Amino acid sequence: MATPSIGEAEFFFGTCEACGKRVLTYTDFGPEGAELRRCLGCEMVVTDSLEATTAVELQANGYAIVEARACGDGGGCGAGTCGALKR
Repeated sequence: MATPSIGEAEFFFGTCEACGKRVLTYTDFGPEGAELRRCLGCEMVVTDSLEATTAVELQANGYAIVEARACGDGGGCGAGTCGALKR
């Protein structure tokens, strides 16, 4: 199985009535199993002006992809930035 890359992913933006602006959405499922799109900021259901964008377009819309780092991988505890190590 091929590992998907961020460059191939689609991200959906829509207009959130509660926030009053264009927002990034995430997938959720309703009580009947129907797919819903929710606002990443306030979690309200978004149905207006949904459109797919690419990772490249995220930054232009005020979002970014941040790579998570695990201990020993140059970040977190391995870099001495773990909160448990700070005194």
